[in-house]
Amino acid sequence: MLKNVLALIYVALSWGSAFALIKYAEETISPLTVQAGRCTIGFIALLILSIVLKRDIKGHAKYWFAWLVFAVLGIAYLWIVIAVGEEYISSGLTSVLVTVTPLVTFIITVFILRTERFNILGGIGLMVGVLGLVLVVGIKNILGGSSTLIGALLIASGFAVFAINGIIAPRLASGTDPIVSTTYYTGIGTVLIWVAAFIFESPLKTHLTLANSVDEVFMGVISFASGFVVYYWLLNRVGAFFSSMTFYLIPIVGMASGFIMFKEKITLTQVVGILIVFVGVYLINRVKFKGT
Repeated sequence: MLKNVLALIYVALSWGSAFALIKYAEETISPLTVQAGRCTIGFIALLILSIVLKRDIKGHAKYWFAWLVFAVLGIAYLWIVIAVGEEYISSGLTSVLVTVTPLVTFIITVFILRTERFNILGGIGLMVGVLGLVLVVGIKNILGGSSTLIGALLIASGFAVFAINGIIAPRLASGTDPIVSTTYYTGIGTVLIWVAAFIFESPLKTHLTLANSVDEVFMGVISFASGFVVYYWLLNRVGAFFSSMTFYLIPIVGMASGFIMFKEKITLTQVVGILIVFVGVYLINRVKFKGT
């Protein structure tokens, strides 16, 4: 149990801080190029780690279809919409939207796949969680159809797709090495994001500085490579339901990072909304958490 909790905290720290770091990099590098760069560095780090640890890279090639699915759902789509969405909203708000993942996980596992039993508290938690997200995004932004709403919807769709990936992953590649598997789908995802970057941007014209280079390396090695290895290790160890609880912690880290780096404004309504989201997600996972 302690290892599981520590893994949740580590993923929250590595992923939660990434949103502010992405925002910082986007000040000097175009959005998709930022993501392509950090994915490339993450892939290289993972490949080196796999080789040093003498993992069975060749043997895992037979799971190519699983790696393709993970690359599209868990890497390419998610990070492309985050790159575009953060042009419209703050890094702190982006971090709060990760809570869409456990909410969508609940909907799919309970109502569609029915691998989890429905309970009243879970249903209430779902409604409470959605209410909290509405408050965080802002009723004015939702009713007015502002750019904030566009950014929020884009990023929310990314985390919804990521939830689907988290459910599919253990089924398609059960028992695989988390380091090698992450290396494979990161590599494929990197190619997909670079393709998008060259179509919509001009990566070769990117002006690199010491600051944005260090930022990219940190995101690639820590936020991306190590974060995904630990997350998928946890996913294979305890499944999608428990793993989704890391998304309780990410908003706290993300909001704090955004405030520290950019002095992003945090309103009382947003704080209340975040707390309501936490209550909703807790209610959804209350029974499951007691059983772990």
